[in-house]
Amino acid sequence: MRCAALVLAALLVAVTASAQPPAVPGQPPIPPPAPPVAQADPKLDAHLAQWEKKMGGVSNFRTVIDLTRTESTFKKKTQFTGVVLCMKPNFAILRLDNANDPKKIDYEAYQCDGKNLYVFDGPKKTVTRVKLQQNQGVDNVMLDFLGGMKAADVKRRFDIKLFQEDANYVYMDIKPLQPADQREFKQIRMALYKDTPATTKWAYLPAQVFLLKPSGDTEEWKFSETQIGIEGVKAELFAFTKAPAGFELKDAPATPVGGAPVPPGGLLPAGGAVRPNK
Repeated sequence: MRCAALVLAALLVAVTASAQPPAVPGQPPIPPPAPPVAQADPKLDAHLAQWEKKMGGVSNFRTVIDLTRTESTFKKKTQFTGVVLCMKPNFAILRLDNANDPKKIDYEAYQCDGKNLYVFDGPKKTVTRVKLQQNQGVDNVMLDFLGGMKAADVKRRFDIKLFQEDANYVYMDIKPLQPADQREFKQIRMALYKDTPATTKWAYLPAQVFLLKPSGDTEEWKFSETQIGIEGVKAELFAFTKAPAGFELKDAPATPVGGAPVPPGGLLPAGGAVRPNK
């Protein structure tokens, strides 16, 4: 997987950095998960082909993320806000703040400089360095999906179905086939902008993602204020300098067979264009 969260920009082509997705009536509904149907779907194949085509032409992107995590046992909801900035081939800065912590002490942040991934844990005051192998990124299904997979690879790795379409969105239902992915999630429902005259620049950009974990916990991601092809974004912006004052810098255990360790929290959350160690 590409460490850099090439999350949304790679789904679009020829969009200006200051442009934003057009207003579309209502929020895309995220229906309850549906069981997979084992049959070929020409409509799905057409959408996947267009999705892959749209993913190839953008070098960098930035988007705002609103995330709601819901704990299954007590139905406790926690709101997070953040931003992600990333650049091909494997650079990213991500940060996710607890929306109810005005001091911004309770946060998660991630920084990938192309060689190492740095995982920031605000409450624990630690920075964990994960050394990446050549051409390897963080083994994280959300970023894999949103970051530039080939349609054929998607179909080999996941049970993916076209759940439904409406005037503005395409809904894909995704279940894992590989053990590593099954440990990370049970089901994903993704709402993508449809290719219409009003949304052609944003076609196949995710508008909302619902994720069900094996524990029963859920995550709902909403994306907004997306910018792509931002001028002046260079590798130097993603360079790690030092851990924040009072933080311990440590190395992660050796990578196990089957992929790099998944950071705490499972999904790589969002971070801003300001380095998380500032």
